[in-house]
Amino acid sequence: MTAIADSKHRVTLRQARPGDRFDMKILEEGKYVLTRLEPVKPQTSSVRLVKRHGYTVGVLDHPIDPEALKQALADFP
Repeated sequence: MTAIADSKHRVTLRQARPGDRFDMKILEEGKYVLTRLEPVKPQTSSVRLVKRHGYTVGVLDHPIDPEALKQALADFP
C-alpha cells in the first residue's frame, strides 16, 4: 500500500476508521512503523462532597494516581 502526504503533512490510510489512534515509531530515516492502538474506554467516577475542617472537598470512589496528577499539573500554569 502507498500513502501520500498532502501539503499539511497529513497521510490517509484507507483501512483506518475515523477516530483510530496509532503509535508511530521511527526506525531510521525514511522507515516508520504504525501500530493501531486499542480504544480506551472512559471510566466514570463518582465524587462525594464532604466537609473537612470547614472546607468542602470532593472525595473520589478510587485513589488518584500520583504520576497522572503530576503530569496534569505540569501543563497547568
